Amino acid sequence: MYAEEGFEIELATELADALSAELRLVPVAPGAALAALDAGRVDLLVARAGADDPLRARATTREAGFASGLGVAMRTDRPLASWEALKGRVVCVSQANVQGQRLASQLGARVQLVRAPAVALMHMRTGECDAALHDATLLEPLLVKRSWQKFSATLPAVEPSALVVATAPARPDLEPEVRRALAELGTRERWRQRREKWASTVSFEVYRDQVAADCH
Repeated sequence: MYAEEGFEIELATELADALSAELRLVPVAPGAALAALDAGRVDLLVARAGADDPLRARATTREAGFASGLGVAMRTDRPLASWEALKGRVVCVSQANVQGQRLASQLGARVQLVRAPAVALMHMRTGECDAALHDATLLEPLLVKRSWQKFSATLPAVEPSALVVATAPARPDLEPEVRRALAELGTRERWRQRREKWASTVSFEVYRDQVAADCH
């Protein structure tokens, strides 16, 4: 088991608990969010949305309190000077990081899909990837750790987006309940704790996997 790239599943689980509702996770393909809401396939949708995302204009959404642009982690002995320099380079991106995959492809990078953030970061540390692509605000508490000093080169964040919760048109009753739940779940302190936990967990997973690889 690995820590996931984002907080969609974690927040959905916490919302279900706060609303005393049964949790049934339904995967929604990129670009299909509005259709899933309109068709009633989901009552609540937890997703990342940029400023111009149609979800914001055509659905009832509520900010969850987490926002970030995309960032990279690189070895300090092999830093790249710009995002454009990723062209032709091997970039590790997790399967769940659809936004990162799209950016890397647009830049002409050679995208290497991996199961989870820890795998991407381990490959960056070992040199199999030139960079690992993740949320910049999650990389911040990770790359300041002493054990990551040699792997803490990065670039300015790009393509900011925020985590939002959207309610289905057929369930307007949920909107005030979601608003009340997020007043507690979406505080700055709660998100600071989640970010720190993510960084610590992923750092341990990278260490665990590297030790296991070295022993075989």
